[in-house]
Amino acid sequence: MAKGSIDYHKKIEQMLMEMPDFVSDFIYNFGQVEKTATKFQYCRDIRDFLNFMVNFMPEHDGKTIRELTRDDIAGVEPLYINRYLTMLSGKGDSGLKLSTVKRRRASLSSMYGFFVVNGKMNANPVASTRPIRLPEKSLIYLNNDEQLSLLNTVRYGTNLPDKTLKRHKTFAERDSAMFLLLLDTGLRVSEMLDTDIKDFSIEDCSVLVTRKGGDHEFVYYSDECAGCLLEYFESQRLKYAIKDDDFPAFTTSTGVRLGVRAIETLVKKYVRACFPDKESLMSPHKLRSSFAMSFYEASDRDILLLQKKLHHKSITTTNIYAKASDKASE
Repeated sequence: MAKGSIDYHKKIEQMLMEMPDFVSDFIYNFGQVEKTATKFQYCRDIRDFLNFMVNFMPEHDGKTIRELTRDDIAGVEPLYINRYLTMLSGKGDSGLKLSTVKRRRASLSSMYGFFVVNGKMNANPVASTRPIRLPEKSLIYLNNDEQLSLLNTVRYGTNLPDKTLKRHKTFAERDSAMFLLLLDTGLRVSEMLDTDIKDFSIEDCSVLVTRKGGDHEFVYYSDECAGCLLEYFESQRLKYAIKDDDFPAFTTSTGVRLGVRAIETLVKKYVRACFPDKESLMSPHKLRSSFAMSFYEASDRDILLLQKKLHHKSITTTNIYAKASDKASE
């Protein structure tokens, strides 16, 4: 395990020892959750709710959360769940973010739903509680001119401070290839970073990626992007004596595969040089949003084609770009 990384398996086991066995049944058998970090979050959310039960529901006063039974949680009325969610919201700075409260509600609903589906409970009381609606946020993205300015900074170091500019030339080829690829394709950063050089076909302007969810798919990019990739990969082959291209596509200066955190830092650096007022707003995912908005307009607002390009399972997710485009044209 890497130094500083979290041992989620250990933390999950520790929390499950504090809770009733039915929680373990849910955590280890709920098929929609595979990542240990997500399981860990479910454990924390459920433990918090069980603590609420023993501290604020009179019928469970004096119990430990370990003593609660599946029948006990099955008997919780929607009134108490609403009260719990209201307590989480709190007042002023003491309350949790609305998005966090919504996630806590979703965790409980998943647990109850699991037992309903498996015939262990008759109903999911969370379904009868008040839904939590998050306020709509303005979509953050770069328009075509802003994307061009950003790419010029990435390529040539435009507006970078002198201290940063000295080091920029070392990574200009790599960063140009990455940023243009992201803006050309709308790939998720994790999908891009998981690729190897062998996954790219420069002649076909395509790359084979593993999509979120495990699907494998060819994604196509522009001739301009192909040129950037070719230059960068040739430099990599010479530097590391690569012969079979079974080598990470995008690496650090020592040949180690880049991580998402590194891309986050790069986005901040280049955006700070181009658009200082947008530094706090921009993230790697906003490059995906920028692609989506440009593609949606260029495709004559073909929402289904955009859904396919972004590999969204639900058209509802894609629709946020249609709404943002409509607002921008008002």
